[in-house]
Amino acid sequence: MTNETLIKDLEYATDIARRAEQTPLIGGPIGLMWTSLATIALMAHGAILAGWVGVGPAMAGLVWLVYGIVGTVLSVILGRRFTRTPGSSSLANRVAEASWMSMGLLITVVAVTTVAAFMSGRVELLAFNFIVPIAFALSAASYGTLAKLTGYGYLTFAAVASALSASVTLFIVTEPSMYFVAGILLILSGVIPSVIELRKAGA
Repeated sequence: MTNETLIKDLEYATDIARRAEQTPLIGGPIGLMWTSLATIALMAHGAILAGWVGVGPAMAGLVWLVYGIVGTVLSVILGRRFTRTPGSSSLANRVAEASWMSMGLLITVVAVTTVAAFMSGRVELLAFNFIVPIAFALSAASYGTLAKLTGYGYLTFAAVASALSASVTLFIVTEPSMYFVAGILLILSGVIPSVIELRKAGA
C-alpha cells in the first residue's frame, strides 16, 4: 500500500465519519412525547392549586405519578424504534440519548429526595416547586451540549429558552401561577424544538 493510497483511504474514512456525525438527531418523537406530557402535567398541577378541579393540592402528586408511568411506558416503546433507526449510532445521537437519560435520572433523584424530605417533615410543600426550575436548568445544559456538538440553531434556541425558563420560574417559584407559566415556557423551550427535530429527521 502506497502513501498516496493510504491518504486516500484515510480521507474516505474521515468523510464517512463526518457525514455520519451530521446525521439529524432522531430523538424527536421521545422528546415531543415527554415535553407534551410535562406541559399537560404542569397545567393540571396549576389547575389543582388554583382550585379549578375541586381536589386538594396533594392530588398534584397523582398527576406526576401518572406522568411518570405513562412517559416511561411510551419511552420503552419509542426507544425500541430508536435503536432500529438509521443514524442512531452516530456520536450526536449517542450523546443525546446519554444526556437525556442522565437528566431524567437526576430529576428522578431530586423528586424522590424531595418526597422523602417532605414525608419526614424536613421541608414544606413549597419545596416541590423548585423541581421545575431545576428541570429547566438541566434541559438548558443538555440542549447547550447538543447545540455545541451539532451546530443546530434550533438547539441553541432551546438551550437559551430553557435557561430563561429556569430563571423565570425560579423568580416566581412561590406563586401557584408558576406552573401555568412553566407550561407555556415548556411549549417554547421543549415542544417546539422537538417538533423541529422530528421534521429534520424526516427530511
